Amino acid sequence: MATEIPTLFQQKKDFLETMLDRLVLWDQTADSAHAVLKENQQTIEEIIKLDKSLSEEELAQFTKRHRPLMEQVIGVQEQLIKVICEEKEQLNDQMKQVNRREKVVSHYMDKEESLFVDRQV
Repeated sequence: MATEIPTLFQQKKDFLETMLDRLVLWDQTADSAHAVLKENQQTIEEIIKLDKSLSEEELAQFTKRHRPLMEQVIGVQEQLIKVICEEKEQLNDQMKQVNRREKVVSHYMDKEESLFVDRQV
């Protein structure tokens, strides 16, 4: 099993590098962010499967050795999530504006009496 550990470490490192590549190549749009997150979630599930084959000590050893890579993945993924949140906030603001306009129109249309004085000149 000891000879298997370097292979598992390399697989886990490869998974992390793949995740980082996806994040770095991401086109900074909210539309493609969902696909990147979905693919990375599948990769995380693969990493979890690998982690089950490793002891606590081995996991700690991997983390110590590859902390910069892990922190880089986390940092870039946080940027991606920030972009999604900002886009969501903008969409919410736009929806509020649309709803306000609809309220004004429906309020005006619900009135049976005209607000304007009908004068015959």
